[in-house]
Amino acid sequence: NNIGSDIIMALDDVVSSVADDKTRFQIATYRTLRWLDRCFAAHRRPHDQNLFPIVQGGLDVSRGGLRDVCLAGFRERDDKAPGYAIGGLAGGESKDDFWKVVDHCCRALP
Repeated sequence: NNIGSDIIMALDDVVSSVADDKTRFQIATYRTLRWLDRCFAAHRRPHDQNLFPIVQGGLDVSRGGLRDVCLAGFRERDDKAPGYAIGGLAGGESKDDFWKVVDHCCRALP
């Protein structure tokens, strides 16, 4: 709030996209949603600064998967978010996996 940025990113829990730990991805996804609520509650300048949530969920783009869980949580909070970021990428995943996640998220974001 004090820096004066036009766009600020919500705190998120990032796991390397190539990690092989489904439980850790699940923890990170739900933690990101909890932290988003805390960021919105602490945000004191919503008319001056845009707070963007960051979509997490690993490479899971399956129907009802972790990316969908995160995206659904964001849609529930859409009235507070002026924009979104897609996170959890550029961690060594293939370009094919990268673009699958980007496409999936872009189609589902409000």
